[in-house]
Amino acid sequence: MPREKIGNPMNPRKRGNWKPKGAFNIQELPQALVMDILSRLSIKALYNCRGVCKDWLHIICDPQFANVHCLRSPIGILIRTNPRAKGQRRLGLIQIEKCAGSRLRVERMRFAPQNILPVSDASEVRLINSCNGLVCLAKGLDDGLYVCNPILGEYISIPSPDKSMTCLFIFVGLGFNARTNEYKVLQTYSNGQSEIYTIGTGVWRSIGKAPSGSFSMVPFNSFLHGALHWVPFSFDGSQFIQSFNFEAEQFRPLAPPFKGHLKLSQHYNNLKLGVLKGCLLLCVLGAHNSEFDMWVMKDYGVQESWTKILVIENLYPWVGHVLQNAYEPIVFFNDGEILMTYKDRVVVRYNQETKTVSRTGIIQTQSRFRAIAYCPCFVSLHDVSNGEEVIRVRDNNKFEEMFAKGSYNCAGSSKSADHKSKKLKSGSGQLASGDGSK
Repeated sequence: MPREKIGNPMNPRKRGNWKPKGAFNIQELPQALVMDILSRLSIKALYNCRGVCKDWLHIICDPQFANVHCLRSPIGILIRTNPRAKGQRRLGLIQIEKCAGSRLRVERMRFAPQNILPVSDASEVRLINSCNGLVCLAKGLDDGLYVCNPILGEYISIPSPDKSMTCLFIFVGLGFNARTNEYKVLQTYSNGQSEIYTIGTGVWRSIGKAPSGSFSMVPFNSFLHGALHWVPFSFDGSQFIQSFNFEAEQFRPLAPPFKGHLKLSQHYNNLKLGVLKGCLLLCVLGAHNSEFDMWVMKDYGVQESWTKILVIENLYPWVGHVLQNAYEPIVFFNDGEILMTYKDRVVVRYNQETKTVSRTGIIQTQSRFRAIAYCPCFVSLHDVSNGEEVIRVRDNNKFEEMFAKGSYNCAGSSKSADHKSKKLKSGSGQLASGDGSK
């Protein structure tokens, strides 16, 4: 009897001839396949999928899933708007994907401040930076630091440093030590001292002298090779790209692609750092403020490896006296198009082929804003806190009850109620800002 031709289901030309043997039940899929499917969903869709069944909840909240999802998730931008009316200030997450042609798919989530921290007004919150899906926030000017996961509404309160350290802090940043699986917060002071707080220890430790310089903020994203990078301003005229490695707990200056301090000093207000495809990125606004050069350090730490990759032209004129670069690249798409913030008021897109700049409505505000790179994830702070007290602000009783009662036999899972997520073992979940490749 000749074999019946049912077609090859993997061949799109013959796929229409194939028919399933029976009713399809997603609960019969292996867990690994379910994890792969879920990892391709948006953060909003995953938020709803947590309530489908207990197995999906366990999968989504597992750090292993968070690593996979972060690698596939579109670029995330966490913003804090700063309108005049304090009641309108808020935190928001924006994720952007490039669609067919020139269309952009934008997905937004808004966070009420009281669902992230014990505050009622976003005007009390300052964005510092993010690392591996966690965010460092400051309440007021000197009222305390917090590490939180805004997706889950969890936070850890960082205790205040030694009361004898009464001088003004000039730099704060959150980082991650992949070797020990520890999150750390760095803080430097105007008296030249620096301290570090390792989550789980409960104490600040002095790590000696910090590089001189005035107040400096962490760029949109500059966490690379286990270190944060920034451009400080030194009163003695010397300039370096500064870095701090969270494993070695050491500061290190990196030489810019310019010869001599004088030329770099002239460009201080016109420098922005970032990360592009695993390389340190430096943007330098030109003398006429209508173009800037983009450099990448191909061999990390080697000055001679700085390579100019692009000159962006036909920019909007730089108006007013602003103590920061008017333009900051935030997203690079595979087709070469670039999204940039302009004077912290609007997001523009630059087309390399036409060399034109156009305004977008990605960030819908008429006021200034602070934007940082953020890769949202469902990793609970309980999995990385090393015993530190974790407070959950948002009411997630529904999901807590699902965890407590055990797991349904769905999604090919064999995990039981006593299943515990493994700790994050590496920094692979971090967002490589400016890199739109997947």
